[in-house]
Amino acid sequence: MYIGMLTDYVSVEFCNGPALASQSFRRNMEGRGHQVSLVGPRPVAREAEGDALLFNSLRFRQYATTALAMPWPRRNFTDCPPYDVIHAHSNSLSMHWALMMRHMHGIPCLQTNTIHLPAFAHHAVPDALLNNRISGRFFEFLTRYVENRFCNIYSQSDGLVVQCQGLVDYWRNIGLDVPLHIIPRPIDLRVFDRPLGEDPFNPAFRRGGRLLVACRHAAEKSLDQLLRIFARHVLPRRADASLTLIGDGPVHNSLKKLARRLGINHRVDFVGEKPHRDVPVWYANADVFSYPSTSETFGQVTSEALWMGLPVVGFDDGMGVAYQVKNEQNGLLVQTGPGCDERFGEALLRVINNPRMRMRFSENARRMQRELVHPEVVYKQYEDAYAMAAENIKANPPALRAKSNLGRRWSMFKDHVWPWAWKHMVLSAMGSIPANYKPKTEIPFDAAPDEVVQQLTTQELAHAGPSLRVIAGGDGLVARDFPLPESPRRLHAR
Repeated sequence: MYIGMLTDYVSVEFCNGPALASQSFRRNMEGRGHQVSLVGPRPVAREAEGDALLFNSLRFRQYATTALAMPWPRRNFTDCPPYDVIHAHSNSLSMHWALMMRHMHGIPCLQTNTIHLPAFAHHAVPDALLNNRISGRFFEFLTRYVENRFCNIYSQSDGLVVQCQGLVDYWRNIGLDVPLHIIPRPIDLRVFDRPLGEDPFNPAFRRGGRLLVACRHAAEKSLDQLLRIFARHVLPRRADASLTLIGDGPVHNSLKKLARRLGINHRVDFVGEKPHRDVPVWYANADVFSYPSTSETFGQVTSEALWMGLPVVGFDDGMGVAYQVKNEQNGLLVQTGPGCDERFGEALLRVINNPRMRMRFSENARRMQRELVHPEVVYKQYEDAYAMAAENIKANPPALRAKSNLGRRWSMFKDHVWPWAWKHMVLSAMGSIPANYKPKTEIPFDAAPDEVVQQLTTQELAHAGPSLRVIAGGDGLVARDFPLPESPRRLHAR
């Protein structure tokens, strides 16, 4: 199968979950015998590698100089691409391109939604404006408008991929009536199933009280809330507790200043951005992954922590975190609302003060996450979704193909090219003021590990038994057996 993967990040220019997911998707699907072409905006700082179809792009400086694809050059629309299916893993207006290829050339397309608009609006707009009687109504109207625009695009596709049950409920309530597929992001086995190095933590931060969080340092991640929870509800009751933050971003410096104001900088370590391949050793040597974000539609770092057997304490967001963290099984979920900071602190203390609980959560986390996000499970789900999309376009052929050539061109311009162009130009203008934060592009986030995992053949799998041995641990390697996904076609193992 020849797959066109439409993405907003054709190359990994900074630490970004969708960009890493696109590259991992290409590697794994090609490993399963498919051909993959990445379709998206021309990168800002790095060249696109491999098979790619690129659009000219504008810059959105306020978000790490992200590129916004524009509807040109013209040949990207007039020429029929050779794809068997188009998977639009994009939440920008470039997802119009997938619909145009469906309408004009009869190529089945799947869309992907990774944004929960109400949560995004809550973090993108100050509470004072949202709670104001006049401006609040305006932003409520704007949210409904954007929801309806997205719903209109998705409804013309052959299916929608989401990453948690909460998004299924969200779009069904809005009225979307197309096939919906819950397909989480898979783990990159090259990075997460390999021997680990030495303990990287500050030597003053002893095992047993290590809290860890890894994510982009942006306002929607609520890391300022986590610092206050640690200062007011954890450290006074557990003086040897520590908090380590991996990452960088627009609010990185303000978070460091807040830690100093709270008087906790001696027990807080900002270790900065780390290459993706170096992150697993941090998970393996921590005690609890403390994640306060309520804006996640999946939460890749939550998935990675659980894969490494690190218990997670997070808020019950009804979305990505709650989809992965099962309360009292592989972590603890805290209800939001009044008093949630104190409850979150108590949950952190429960886990770090109870080694047996941590061990039980750890064992469950490893097992449950392999059942959920092992590549063999995830990419088989993609293949099934593509097959369903091909059946859907047969049952619902594009109506515009019956129109005259001029009629098709006018409809494509009016419904897709024009709204795509003017809305992206407005976004680019709104984000034209340079931000104080510039992402580090020299860090090889997607660099392949020196020791590449070995792929077992089908014959070798037949003699491998019903489980996969996973090696993890810092100072001493620990080997544990976990059940393989059902009917594996190919499996990475050591």
